[in-house]
Amino acid sequence: MGRRKAKLRTRSKSVTLERASSQDMDEVDQEPHKASTQDVQPAVRVTRGPSKYLDIWDLPDEEEIELELNSEHQPVDDGARTFTGFLGTIARKPHMCPIRYLNWKVMPEENKEECWHLVERKYRVPVDPIAYAALKRFTLQKIGKAWRDHKSRLKKQHYIPDLRNKARVKSNRPNGCISQDWDILVDHWYTDNAVIESDKNKERRSKQDDVHTAGSCSFAVHAAKKAKTDGCPVERSVLYPILHTRKNGAIVNPVVAAKIEKMKELLADPANHLQSSDTTGSIAWAPDDVFAKVMGKERKGRIRGVGFGPSPSGRNSNSALTDIETHSRQARDDKVAQLKATLATMEDKLAGFDEMKEKLAGFDEMKEKLSQFEEMEQRMARMLQQMQHISSQCNQDVPLAQQSLALQKSSPATYQPSSL
Repeated sequence: MGRRKAKLRTRSKSVTLERASSQDMDEVDQEPHKASTQDVQPAVRVTRGPSKYLDIWDLPDEEEIELELNSEHQPVDDGARTFTGFLGTIARKPHMCPIRYLNWKVMPEENKEECWHLVERKYRVPVDPIAYAALKRFTLQKIGKAWRDHKSRLKKQHYIPDLRNKARVKSNRPNGCISQDWDILVDHWYTDNAVIESDKNKERRSKQDDVHTAGSCSFAVHAAKKAKTDGCPVERSVLYPILHTRKNGAIVNPVVAAKIEKMKELLADPANHLQSSDTTGSIAWAPDDVFAKVMGKERKGRIRGVGFGPSPSGRNSNSALTDIETHSRQARDDKVAQLKATLATMEDKLAGFDEMKEKLAGFDEMKEKLSQFEEMEQRMARMLQQMQHISSQCNQDVPLAQQSLALQKSSPATYQPSSL
């Protein structure tokens, strides 16, 4: 799937100024004491809104999207950006990722599993248990980040400082938000702890000077492209200048320029290069590489310069094995539950077979009695037939006997001797 270029519609600044100037001239004619520059508004940038990725949502169930992964199980092909954008649409679904929860860690596991099963239906996930667990972890973390970004945008668009404005913000509920969830989120924005934490985060952000220019593509995608171009592995000290230089060749700020210069000096010595043969797009790193020498030691729980996903706890064998064990345990539990359900069904069928057997036994008994009755009927029919045969013979013998008797009686009476 190719990237879709957003067509931005911008209103001409000159036209806006002309309209504002003409409006100001009218106001000057009516109220000469007011300055004409007070009502001049800057040009408004009109965008097309967030991408919906309907081509993925409407994908038939029998079709799946291929997703190329590097050795760290990060998406690196041309579809990586589309994959990340699709995860963002999942994070904005109010029923799948409700905004009433204040932290992704307290999001119910049922919701997270629903998100993952949806990804499984749209994308072809790896069969290997380690890769499967790593991609699932990466996907849910990415959805969690997109969910936090979504809530941050909502606050930027709708939050109005001062507690007296809370009712006004609640009444201005954006489309796609559940009313109860929106009220809970707005109530949180106006708590003292939330206000203090927000001020601290703004101060921390203002002090950051290490701003990258990677855009919407991940570090892993940039590393994969460079690895294909150079035909050799990419370490984070080599990728760092690429991700902090603008299209016109200018480095983002002098602080970053000094870091890049120092990295180049250290990379001039071949002994400082990492020994790696990975050209899949994974960013090579080590606790004492050139990047660490310039940027300082790594903080707990993350690795700078390698993109989203990997961390020092290595997304290594221990973490992967834990995920595999969890996945295997879940699969085993599901299999056991399925077998139990099948066994219960078979027991019910056997119970039905026993009842049927009893009925069949009674049926066999009735059948036997019926056969005996039929046999008796046949016997009676044969006896009746014999009796009828005998009766008919008797009826034929009676007239003959009567005729013989009559002859015997009539013979003496009719006989007269000739001598008389």
